[in-house]
Amino acid sequence: MLVELFGGALVAALISAAACRAIIALGPVDSQNAPRHAHTSPTPTSGGIGIALGFVAGMMTLAFLSDMFSADITPRGVLLMMIASGFSLVYLLVGFWDDARPLSAKLKFVIFAALSLAAAVIVGPVSVFPVGDGDWVAPAWAALIGTALWVFVMVNTVNFMDGANGLAMGSVAIGLVALAAISFVDGRLSAVALTACAGGAIIGFLIWNFPRGLLFAGDSGALFTGALAALVSLIVIHRTGLSPVVPAIVFFPLLSDALLTLAWRVYKRRSLLDGHSEHAYQILMRGGVSHAEVALLYWTAMAACGGIGFLVADRPGVLAWLALGALSFLAVVLSAIVRRFASRRNVGGV
Repeated sequence: MLVELFGGALVAALISAAACRAIIALGPVDSQNAPRHAHTSPTPTSGGIGIALGFVAGMMTLAFLSDMFSADITPRGVLLMMIASGFSLVYLLVGFWDDARPLSAKLKFVIFAALSLAAAVIVGPVSVFPVGDGDWVAPAWAALIGTALWVFVMVNTVNFMDGANGLAMGSVAIGLVALAAISFVDGRLSAVALTACAGGAIIGFLIWNFPRGLLFAGDSGALFTGALAALVSLIVIHRTGLSPVVPAIVFFPLLSDALLTLAWRVYKRRSLLDGHSEHAYQILMRGGVSHAEVALLYWTAMAACGGIGFLVADRPGVLAWLALGALSFLAVVLSAIVRRFASRRNVGGV
């Protein structure tokens, strides 16, 4: 089993790396003029196409050259894998369209909302929240809206955070590994197969992206990996009975930066649809921290949160809530420190 998963990940990495190299030579170029972009020269983008090609190649390797799908994964698991892959590829196409011919913020909002709602309906809403020794069951309408909101927020979060070499893609890969570990312990291999191939494909991309920035993931990569992260989270919840709070812990460093920045913009009465460079990682880079240092900082935080998520996954539900609350308090404090530092040093972005 592990050999087969490694083989799928290796194929995904090799195909992704080769496809990304071709995109560097032939693909679209990202402008350096957008407000949220930190690079100073035009750079090849749409590396997400390479990630997706690697991911598909890895999944096909597992499907046709191993007996994992027929022997180790139930038909329901295979169906969920196909649904997650399909929706992620639709997001990829929207992102590639946006890379090649930028869409308006309002149109993207409508498209993302419709896709998120459709994904929630087809994958199935999450309605059960473990609390202490019992469960709280959300009303059907609230479960549907909440599940769609999770997909919508994750997709946009990864897109917002894709502004430093390796930060977003590496962070998503680490979060997926944590979900894979949780799923593997429970004997549910559908999420493990998805994350093995996604992780391998992201590694193939990072060869060209981190730390030199020869290729960007683009909206195609951010939307594809964000959708995959959101949908793998739902699959793990449905297949293992995992508390819905745990995926929020696993991806907390990305979510907290994105959501606190939006809250800050609301406080400052700034439009949420306008491009900006007010995230903590962007402030750190303007303060002199390098792309590589910022990425490694977030990767470390992701690994820590992934470990916390794994530890509380099979514990009473109240522990997950306590962990999320403690992380939220810490995130607010750190965000305030970063913005205070930026204000005092006249760094900007606050």
